[in-house]
Amino acid sequence: MNPFHEKARAQGRLRPAKGGGGSSTSNSSIQYPDEIKPLLSNVAQLSTDIYNKGWQGYDGQRYSELNDTQQQALQGMQERAGGGSELWKQAQSGLQQMMGDQQNPYLDQQVANAQKSVVDSYNLTAKPQMESAMVGSGSFGNSGLQQMQQQSQSQLQQNLGNVASEMYGNAYNTNQANKLSALGMAQGFANQDYTDLNQMLNAGNAYQDQAQNNADFNYEQWQQQQDDPYKKLQAMTGVMSGTAGSSTTTKQSGGGK
Repeated sequence: MNPFHEKARAQGRLRPAKGGGGSSTSNSSIQYPDEIKPLLSNVAQLSTDIYNKGWQGYDGQRYSELNDTQQQALQGMQERAGGGSELWKQAQSGLQQMMGDQQNPYLDQQVANAQKSVVDSYNLTAKPQMESAMVGSGSFGNSGLQQMQQQSQSQLQQNLGNVASEMYGNAYNTNQANKLSALGMAQGFANQDYTDLNQMLNAGNAYQDQAQNNADFNYEQWQQQQDDPYKKLQAMTGVMSGTAGSSTTTKQSGGGK
């Protein structure tokens, strides 16, 4: 006998054949502890249920639509941009008058009163002095006195003109300042409607953000519910794959006659 065969037979690695040549097969199986075996049926049932479960869409609200506050604010902006503010229309005529060339209706009377004061002052002081000088000279035809009288009258007219120029000039400057002030008031006044509507829109945005948070939370809860069977299946299969005490048994059968 071949010495190699003798050595292999002694070590149990070579078995005598029962006849002619043939093929050999081996089967392996995993053996789980008894306390794990109930999980096998649960895994099989859960896997079947998941497989047979049809597609299920989410029927809740996924996004928050525009709320009443937002719609009211946007509608107000649209109407304000298209038709203007009713309150602005009421104030517009007054602002236009301030920005226009309207004169102070009391200015002429004020100038007249101021000029009358100048004339009265002249009649009380300069005119009596002039008449007294003419009487004292003994001649009303004296050219020097006439020149003095003309100068006095000229000074009076100049004073009256200065009063009118100053008062009319100050009134003009005041009117121009009022125009500039009215322009600034008009712009701020016209924009106030938009400011209020923007604040309303911000409030509506806050409501929408909260509604969206609620929609997202509800969807997350639904998603967790959908994932729950898969988490359970993963947990059970993880227990079985890492179970201590499981063993693998291999059965081998050889051919031959």
